[in-house]
Amino acid sequence: MKPRDFLNFFKTRSGKIITFGALFAGGLVVFGVIRKHHTPAGDAVSPPATNNVSGKPQVVQSVVRPMQPFHPPPAKPEAATSPAPSPAVPSAFTNASPQPLPVVPANQLPMLSPISLVADSTAGVAKPKTLSAVYAPFGRLIPCETVITVDSSSIQTPIIGLITEDIYHAGKLVIPAGTEVHGSAKTDHQRERIASGSSWTLVWQHGEEMQIKAIALDREFANSTNQTGWSITDGSAGLRGELIKSDSLAEIKLFAATFLSGAAGALTEKKETLFGPINSPSLNNAPLAGAQDILKIYAQQISDSIQKDGFYVRVPSGKQFYLYVLQTLDRAEASLGGTALSVTEGKNEPTAITPRP
Repeated sequence: MKPRDFLNFFKTRSGKIITFGALFAGGLVVFGVIRKHHTPAGDAVSPPATNNVSGKPQVVQSVVRPMQPFHPPPAKPEAATSPAPSPAVPSAFTNASPQPLPVVPANQLPMLSPISLVADSTAGVAKPKTLSAVYAPFGRLIPCETVITVDSSSIQTPIIGLITEDIYHAGKLVIPAGTEVHGSAKTDHQRERIASGSSWTLVWQHGEEMQIKAIALDREFANSTNQTGWSITDGSAGLRGELIKSDSLAEIKLFAATFLSGAAGALTEKKETLFGPINSPSLNNAPLAGAQDILKIYAQQISDSIQKDGFYVRVPSGKQFYLYVLQTLDRAEASLGGTALSVTEGKNEPTAITPRP
């Protein structure tokens, strides 16, 4: 290799980088050597500073301060009490003098017992409920009859009925016939039925009221004309009514809209692409595509209307049903209308009932 070629190599980019790296490494080595041999005096580790200013060795000293001695008060002398002499030994033969009785101050205050911090264990214990003499156990089936028509299109309509038979238990009349029952209706997943809520109110003819938990069950007779026997659906949940269509032509409208939408899609001109056939952007396809979209929206609206309002259930007045009670009926829990006065108290003394505003 010629010297000129060697010098020309250092003029290239690679040669310049190598030259710079060599000079930089040499500078680092020289700087490290100089720093090692010339360590500044301030960097030397100095011994920890102490509080000894004079440099003399420290001496541990004990400081004794004057203290006042504690003298506890002397204990009070208690009067010595001697046991009473036995009646079997006469006192005339003894030389011991009688011991004086302890003196009790006249104005001595009575000693109070300390405050008890123990919690009352009977505070959170519920008292057992007692039943009156007139009651009916759980699970009574109360025959009733609707007074007004209940329609699922207006589900806010209440369920109002009358009890058709007297309810006895243990030979005592608990609920007489003619008592009103008031409940609320709600939608049922079955189309031909209306369900009921679980909160009901019994209203006697004399004004007593009682809140109970119950549900409405359907009552079906084997012979609807004579109302005798029991049908296969007797006792099923909900009030069974008549299924009514709000629009008899809704299905025909839905079929026509779907058919015309499909026909418009079939008449639309299409072209083949890598991703499949698509509608060709032409003037002839514009009205067909618009008609297809409109007919699809119209068909969807008809379908939603059929599902929501196309069918509804109507339970006419006079429909027989059962009220299945989910609690124990206690006649003593009934109260006069709008007051908290029990029936037994109301019978003892007359009470003026003010009308509600």
